[in-house]
Parts: sequence; structure tokens; C-alpha cells
Amino acid sequence: MATIGAHVSSQGGILTAFDRALEIGAEAIQIHPTPPQTWRRLHPDEEAVASFRQRMTETGLNAFFFHAPYLINLATAKEALLVQSRGSLRHHLEIANLLGVRGVIFHPGSHKGQGFEVVLPQMAETMRWALDETDGESLLIIENSAGSGANIGSSFAQIRQMMEAVDHPRLRFCLDTAHAFTAGHDLRDPEARAKMVDELGREIGFERLAAIHANDSKAVFGSNVDRHQNIGDGEIGAEAFRWMLADAHLSQAPFILEVPGLEHQGPDRANVERLRLLAGLPPLAPLLET
Repeated sequence: MATIGAHVSSQGGILTAFDRALEIGAEAIQIHPTPPQTWRRLHPDEEAVASFRQRMTETGLNAFFFHAPYLINLATAKEALLVQSRGSLRHHLEIANLLGVRGVIFHPGSHKGQGFEVVLPQMAETMRWALDETDGESLLIIENSAGSGANIGSSFAQIRQMMEAVDHPRLRFCLDTAHAFTAGHDLRDPEARAKMVDELGREIGFERLAAIHANDSKAVFGSNVDRHQNIGDGEIGAEAFRWMLADAHLSQAPFILEVPGLEHQGPDRANVERLRLLAGLPPLAPLLET
């Protein structure tokens, strides 16, 4: 049975994410622990770590993920940016391990015209280093891209090459449905959906699938544009999500919403309810008035 989660705000401190998730009925959580367009770092003290771990135990929301900053680019030719990217990736894994967070999802970056094969060794060395330098069980999770410009990871074959080059047991994959759609997997078509799942299993392996970003798409099929839409309101459509939620290979990973929300405040209870309905799950219990 699929687990339905959402990206929620951590404004006011990462501990606030639990209540925000509970309010919208999310069973899994993703946050930006710090603003995603900055290199800012999180430095929780012992009391904060204990409170976070206690709250995770109390709520049972242990499918908790960090999303690393968007600034990270492991393929850059700029030494200063590479140093910042390496440090940020390692830091997020360190804090994830400290807090008991399941994993850190990140975008691998753009080669800016250098070519994937040229930058692969640098990317692999950085990922391996970040994993080796951080003790614990938290995963490093590569997210597929929509494929715009020279962005890396729009194909499962490229992600497989990265995983093979790193060769580490804590390296995993996150499937973003909107990115897959605009990168060339026509999720509206049953045969194309089945082909995508077969390719994922063949190239990456279902055991490496750690999470799914469940997003409809504002952008049209094959456009390589990254624009998310609420479930059922975009180009992909509700039926594709019904199929994916029922697929035994995909549904073993949590489905995490990154949609704009009906009031443009981010993933909301309405979108959680939409996925639950498509998954054949019972509706959420009514919120108690306070």
C-alpha cells in the first residue's frame, strides 16, 4: 500500500515540519532544512537533536527526507562552486545521520557543455567522498532531471552510470514524475508507463528506489521544462497516478508531493486526498476544530 507524503515548510525550525505534515495528512515528509537558494548550514544542538528524534518517534513519521540546496552542482568546472557543493552535500548527510533522517535528495547538476562523460569522474568522486566521510545509515539520493540545457540525470542510463561509478551501498534514486514526463516518458500512455517501469528496474533497480516525487506537470510532454502542477490538473493527469500508485515496484517507495497546492502555498491536504483516493486509501479523518 502506497505511503503518501509531502514537502512541507521548515520555517520556524525543522521541528515544525511534523505538525505541518500531520495537518495535511502526510505520512512522509520532505523539507529544505535551510533556504534552498543559499549555502546556509544547520547546526542543531544536543537538545534540538533529542527533540527532533523524540518527535519522529511520537508521530511515527520516520520516512523523513532532506532536499539539498538547488545551488549544488557536482559537474561544475568552477573550483569555488565545486568546493561549496562538496561541503554542502557532506554537511546535509552529516545532519541527516545526526537526526535520523532517512536520506538527502539532490539534483546532480549541469555540465555546462563539458559533456557527461567528462564530468562523471568528478561527480562520482564527490558523491563517494561525501558518503565515506559521513557515518550512519542516511542515504544519498539522486533525483532525475527534466533534461533542460546541460542538466544531468534525465535518463535512467545516466543515473545508472553515476551509481556504478560511485559504487556505494547508501546511494539511491528518487523518481520525479513531472521530470520523467517532460524528459520523454509519456505517463499518459499505458504502454509508455510500463516501459518506464521496466527501464527503471533494468537500469537502476527497484531496490534502489528510495522515494517518488509525485508531481503533475504544467509543461507539455517532452519539453524538458520543470514546472509542477497539482495532481490531476496538469498534462500527466490523474489516471497515470492511479496506475503508478497501484504498481508494486513503485508503491514500495513513499510518494512525496511537491505541487503548488490549490492556494499556491505548496502541497496541501487536498492533494494528499487526491493521491489517497487514487490509491484506494480511505479519506483522511476530519480535522478537529480548535
